[in-house]
Amino acid sequence: MTKYRQFGAPIGGHGRLPLTVVEPEPDRTVPFPVSSATAAAILAVVAGLTAPLAHGASQPLPPDGPCLPPPPKATLTLAQARQDALRCNRDIIAARRGEEASQADIQIASQRPNPVLSVGVQNINPHAGVGSGNLRSKTVDSTFRIDQLIETANKGNLRKDAAQKASVAAGEAVQAVVAQQTGAVEQAFYDAVVSQERVQVLSETVALYTRTQQANETRLKAGDVSRADVTKLQLDNLRAQNDMRQAMADHMRDKAQLAQAMGVPGTLADNRLVADWPSLDEPTPPVDLEIAQRRPDVTAAEARLAAAASARDLARAGRVPDVTVGAQYEHYPISETNTNGSGNSYGVFVSIPLFVRHSNGGEARRAEVDYYAALDDRNRVLLEAQNEVERLRNQLEAARLSLRQMRESVVPAAESVAGSAEFAYTKGATGVLDLLDARRALRQTRLDATNAQGDYAKALSAYRTALQSTTTPVSSIPNSQVRTDAPRP
Repeated sequence: MTKYRQFGAPIGGHGRLPLTVVEPEPDRTVPFPVSSATAAAILAVVAGLTAPLAHGASQPLPPDGPCLPPPPKATLTLAQARQDALRCNRDIIAARRGEEASQADIQIASQRPNPVLSVGVQNINPHAGVGSGNLRSKTVDSTFRIDQLIETANKGNLRKDAAQKASVAAGEAVQAVVAQQTGAVEQAFYDAVVSQERVQVLSETVALYTRTQQANETRLKAGDVSRADVTKLQLDNLRAQNDMRQAMADHMRDKAQLAQAMGVPGTLADNRLVADWPSLDEPTPPVDLEIAQRRPDVTAAEARLAAAASARDLARAGRVPDVTVGAQYEHYPISETNTNGSGNSYGVFVSIPLFVRHSNGGEARRAEVDYYAALDDRNRVLLEAQNEVERLRNQLEAARLSLRQMRESVVPAAESVAGSAEFAYTKGATGVLDLLDARRALRQTRLDATNAQGDYAKALSAYRTALQSTTTPVSSIPNSQVRTDAPRP
C-alpha cells in the first residue's frame, strides 16, 4: 500500500513549501537478459553518480526491461529517473546492441574457412553406354575432391584480434553513453524541478495578491484606500496570474523533455518531482587531468585506435596470397567398352592466386587512412575531455558563489524590504506603489534564487559526469601506445 508523508522543501534557501512524497511502490519491471559485464559496467557508472544522493526511491531496477511511465499522481525522484533511463533511453539501448553485435563479430572473426567437397561424374559415352554390373562397376569417371583454403601471414589471428579490440571499444562506448545520457537526464530533471518551484513561487505570489485584494475591498468600503490603489493591486494580481500560467506551461514542457530523455512514454503531466538539491558544502573532486584519460569516451577512442591498428596489420597481411590445397580420389573402371580406364587414382593440388592486376593495395591504403582517422579522433576526444573538466570546474565554482550570495545576502535583504513595506502599508505609512515595488522585487529575487539553485545543481551534476571513470580494468583496455603528438605521414 502506498504511504504518504509531509515535509518542507526549501526555496532558494528561505521559506519551506509543503510537499507530499509517495513512498516507493513495488518494482513494476520484468527483467530482460543482457550480458553480465555490460550490466555491471552500467550499474557501476550509475552508482558513482548517485553516491552523494540520499532520498526515498524505489528499489534498483534491472538494466533493461519494459518502459513504463510512473503511475499517475506518483512522485518521481532523481534516482528513479536515472533507473528508468537505464532501461528505456534509446541511445543506451542502441549502445548495448552495438556491444552485442561486436561480440558476435568476435565469433565471426574466429571462424576459419570451411573445406569444400566436390563430387563429379564425367566421361559418360551415350553410344557405348555405362556397362553392366553394380554402380561402382559402371563405365563412368567419378571424382571426389576436397579443397581447403589456408590463410597465410597470420590473417586469422589478426582478424580475431581486431574484432576483440573493437568489442572492447564497444563496451567502453556503452559506459560513455550511459554517463552522457544519465547526465542529460539529471540536467532535464533539475530544469523541471526549477520550473516546478517557479510555479510554486508565483502561486504564493498570486495567493498573497488575492488576500490583499480581499482586504482592500473591505478597506475601500470603509474609505481607508482609494479606488485607484485597489485597481493597481488588481492589475499586478492579473500580471502575476499570467506569469503563473506561463510558468505552468514551461513546467509541462520541461517534464515532457524529461520523459523524452528518460525514454518513457507520456509527458509526466500527473507526476510531481521531488527536489533533492545538493548542499553548498558538497565536496568537489579536484581537477586531475589524468582522470580525463580514464573517462569511458577516451578509453573507447583509445580502444578504437588499437582496433584500427590491428585492422591495418590485417590489411597489410592481405598482400600475402592465401594457398588452397586439395586432395582428389578418382574412380574410372576398365570394361569391354572402355579399355582406357585408369581404375582408382589419387591427386594432390595446390592453388595460389597470381597478383598480376593488383595485390590488395587499395585495402591496405584504406586501412592506413582509417587508422589515422582513429588517431585524430582519439586526440580530439582526449583534448575535449581535458578542456571540459577545467571548464566545468570553473562553471561550478561560479554557480556555487552565486547561490551562496543569493542565500546569504540577496534573499534576506529582499524579504526584509518586503516585510517592512507590508507592515508600513497596513499601517497607512506608505503608498501602494512602494508596496508593489517591494513585492515585485521579492518575487523576482525568489525566482532568481530558484534559478541559481538549479544552475548550481546542474553544474555539479555536469562536473561529476565529466569525472566519470571507466570500470574496466586498465589491463583489459588495449593501448595503442601512440602519443597525442605522434607525427603523421
